[in-house]
Amino acid sequence: MSRVRVFSLLLVGALLVGACGGQADVADTTIASTATEVPAKPSTTTSTTVTTVAADEFVPDYAALIAAVESAMQGTAYEGAALEDPEVFIATSELFCDLLDEGMTTDELLAEYLDRLSDGGVVEVDEDDGLMAGVLLGASTEIVCPEYSEASA
Repeated sequence: MSRVRVFSLLLVGALLVGACGGQADVADTTIASTATEVPAKPSTTTSTTVTTVAADEFVPDYAALIAAVESAMQGTAYEGAALEDPEVFIATSELFCDLLDEGMTTDELLAEYLDRLSDGGVVEVDEDDGLMAGVLLGASTEIVCPEYSEASA
C-alpha cells in the first residue's frame, strides 16, 4: 500500500479522534522515578508477571481483525496494508467502536470517514477506499465491538 494511503488512514483516524475531542476526560499522569539499592550479588529468585482478566471481560481478537481485513482486501490497492501496519487498522477499528458507543450510526460513521478521507470532497475517493471503509467497519463490529454487529441487533 502506498505511503499516501497509509498517511490518509492515519489522518482520517486523527481527524475522527479530533471530532470526538473533549468527549473523554484525560487524566493527568506523573511519572516518578525512585532510586533503589541493587544487591551486591545476583538474586536466584525468578519473578513472573501474570495478567488476569475477569471471566466476563471481553478481549478483542486483533489477529482475527487483521486477518479478516487482509483477506477481504486481496486484489485491491489495500492488499497487504493490514499486515504492514496492523496498529493503524486496530486503532481505527477501536475508534469506530468508540464512535458507535457515542451514538453514531454505521451510516453516519462511514459517511464521515469517507468525507474526511476525501478532505471534504477535494481528493477523489475510489472504489477501493469505499470498500476498505466498509470492510474495516464490518470487521470491527464483528470482532472488536460485537454489540454493534448486525447479528446481535
